[in-house]
Amino acid sequence: MAAKDIATLYAKTDDLENRSRRNNLRIVGVPEKTEGANATEFIENWLRQLFQDKGLSLLYAVERAHRVPMRPLPPGRPPRPILAKILHFRDRDTILRLSRDNADMTLNGAKVSIFPDYSNEVQRRRSRFMDVKKRLRGLQVPYAMLFPAKLRVAALGSTRFFEDPEEAAQWLDIHERQLRDGSLDT
Repeated sequence: MAAKDIATLYAKTDDLENRSRRNNLRIVGVPEKTEGANATEFIENWLRQLFQDKGLSLLYAVERAHRVPMRPLPPGRPPRPILAKILHFRDRDTILRLSRDNADMTLNGAKVSIFPDYSNEVQRRRSRFMDVKKRLRGLQVPYAMLFPAKLRVAALGSTRFFEDPEEAAQWLDIHERQLRDGSLDT
């Protein structure tokens, strides 16, 4: 089998894995054992209580939820993430939007964050943009990560898309002074 065929099959497999995770959420920061014996019920009730008046549908339900399967980490280490499959994609999108707007979510004093659940390959590709995103946040430039790993930057009177973090960093190096000054000239 040719390398091209293997790459094509790998891409298809990754696409299938991400499609199967489409309605999943990755909930990071929930202290260990907070969920008790039934993680599904706990997450469903906690999210309902957190976002009850903010747009969850009447059909909102968590299909299943569990901790990432690995040994619990030693004391002092971050807790294992919880994966939750939301029954309806609109509720999943609402939860993601509301959690983005509510950056100060806590549970029993611990900071909690909610993210989409992507395959390891997509997470790896997205993490390559970490330094560029940190610089954009520092400059207060609006940006978004599009699936699978494309950075959208709205600045200087236009919107630009980057699939390569080095290209985005070069663009940022060139335009950083304009962005810092708030200039709208390209």
